[in-house]
Amino acid sequence: MKNYYTTLSEEILSVANSGKDTIKLRRQLFYIRQTKLEKSLNTDDLKKTFWINIYNAFYLITLKDTKLGKEIFNLKRIKIARAVFSLNDIEHGILRKYKFRIGYGYITNPFYSDFIKTLAVNKVDYRIHFALRSLILEKNTIDYFDCEEIEKQLTVLTKDFIKLETEIDNESKTIRVSDFLLSYLKDFGGKKSVKKILETIFERDLDEFKLRFKTYKRTEKLLTVT
Repeated sequence: MKNYYTTLSEEILSVANSGKDTIKLRRQLFYIRQTKLEKSLNTDDLKKTFWINIYNAFYLITLKDTKLGKEIFNLKRIKIARAVFSLNDIEHGILRKYKFRIGYGYITNPFYSDFIKTLAVNKVDYRIHFALRSLILEKNTIDYFDCEEIEKQLTVLTKDFIKLETEIDNESKTIRVSDFLLSYLKDFGGKKSVKKILETIFERDLDEFKLRFKTYKRTEKLLTVT
């Protein structure tokens, strides 16, 4: 049986993607009871599905309504269960388990509300970073995230992003990856884990390669969506 809340999140993202009116769906989100939301999103897969969909939907909605740039991440405009969230609250508070936006993922932010802490995932999944930015992928075929498919969806998106952003120089034995990974290094498990992730994706031994980080600019493309 489908979870009501994840189904609602799927619908609002689909409608937002189409550019249609989401007011009725947003009203449903606002009148959700906090206790029911907490009890219904009782696994990390359910939490990731719901909040990734909500994040991407409200990114599109807010961008369309305000025409702002990076400021939209701090705007408190997402009304759910009679609470108000920002995109940063969802990403760093819920999906990154109440971490500071800065600090490479090593510093916990104690100032998040009890409600956000209750809603947060039990374990941080580094793949959420790619899911939250999936709208910029030109060949993105994911209209919304589905709890029954989310493991596969997250794996595919991660592979697509990393392949797009990584350069391997066989002569100098150097791998250049986006400094986006460096910004959330603890979420990825540190530099050694980043290398293991790359080995899995590229299906080759990269033990002798040096890891370097390069400037990541692809979020700028997302900020121009209308």
